[in-house]
Amino acid sequence: MDKVKKKGPTTLETLKELISRHREFDIIDLFSDMHPADIADLIDELEEEDRLQLFSLLDVEKASDVILELSDSSREQIIEDLSNEKLTDIIEEMESDDKADIIAELSDDQAKAVLDAIEPEESEEVKELLQYPEDTAGGIMQSELVSVKKHATVNDAFQAVVDAKDEMENIHNIFVVDEEEKLIGTVPLQNLITMKRFSPILEIIDEDIPSVNVEMDQEEVARLFEKYDLVSVGVVDKEQHLLGRITIDDIMDTVQEETSEDMYRIAGLGHDDTIFNKTIDSVKKRLPWLYLNLLTALTSVLVIGFFEDTIKLMVALVFFMPVIAGLGGNAGGQTLALIIRGIALGEVTFENAKRVLARQIAVGVTNGIAVGTVIAVIAYFWKGIPILGLVIGLAMIISVFAGTMVGVLIPLALKRLNLDPALGSNILLTAFTDAFGFFSYLTLATIFLKLLT
Repeated sequence: MDKVKKKGPTTLETLKELISRHREFDIIDLFSDMHPADIADLIDELEEEDRLQLFSLLDVEKASDVILELSDSSREQIIEDLSNEKLTDIIEEMESDDKADIIAELSDDQAKAVLDAIEPEESEEVKELLQYPEDTAGGIMQSELVSVKKHATVNDAFQAVVDAKDEMENIHNIFVVDEEEKLIGTVPLQNLITMKRFSPILEIIDEDIPSVNVEMDQEEVARLFEKYDLVSVGVVDKEQHLLGRITIDDIMDTVQEETSEDMYRIAGLGHDDTIFNKTIDSVKKRLPWLYLNLLTALTSVLVIGFFEDTIKLMVALVFFMPVIAGLGGNAGGQTLALIIRGIALGEVTFENAKRVLARQIAVGVTNGIAVGTVIAVIAYFWKGIPILGLVIGLAMIISVFAGTMVGVLIPLALKRLNLDPALGSNILLTAFTDAFGFFSYLTLATIFLKLLT
């Protein structure tokens, strides 16, 4: 009989054991070959009192990478506990966009201390980046880039790359500018390899690589990266002056941030609410939305109460009320997800909103008839009351149709009001589909009961 192999301890378990035994050199050795993102995951899993201790064991270069990968709550706690001198050393190791992101999270006093302590040239770069809204191209760009003048040769571009290799990572493109630093075009790094060293750089500019305006929304930038399969793009002002660049890793962070934010907003959560937050902080962020949900749920209670006499006449109506509300909400939720995604990707606009609404209504009516017919037959054979089957079937058609329609209208209305289309949309949808589903169901029951009595 084969012996069952025992599962070895996980890295987290090993780390916790080393902490309990105060084996700091072993911890440093454990971290030495680990990726910064993996180290950040481990630190996030630790108790608050251990996080700073572990982070302090990292050398400055690795600490600058790890701190960017930490959860918001862990990073906030560590930054708060670090000395200004240590924090300055860590920030100086970062690229300009990351410097700006971290400094934007600091208190005013900390930010001033760090900006005063880092190199004057770097400080000015960061201050310029901090002027741009964080959700624009300017807010996610970095100022480090490789550029050459339009009269340069391929050899000059090679030399520019060599000169910059120690100061920046991930050099994908060389930007060609005129004497006024206005962007003329972009040359992918791989294009240099196949050209003769003294060929004019203007001959190998890739015309298909666009630039983005510094004020462009980061979601629009992300769509450009997807559309043109970009890895790097130049950022310009209105006069086409080259200001910086955005790389694919910045965009991946942006996509993750936007996706998470939409998911949180749909569920009624703050964008900075995580599983690592303190209990009291999470309660403060979530409780207002639960109160709103409670308020909207009371609307359904009032609707049901209004039809109390109808329910007394046919108690069997109560059994199918959750079905009516649930199916309407489900149909609306499906549509809501499609529309929010469509708005985020630019597929759904106010120009094509009528066509989108008409198509979704057609889907809602078709699904309503299909589901309504089935539930009507089930209700009739279960309870043996023909009128009950008819009422439930009609109510289901109306409920699914209405849920689908509102799933389109809610995000579009929020967009029209310049609000995030995902902002509490699920709560609003649930409130409507529950209240309207019960109202239509019990109204139909009241009408048919009066006709038959």
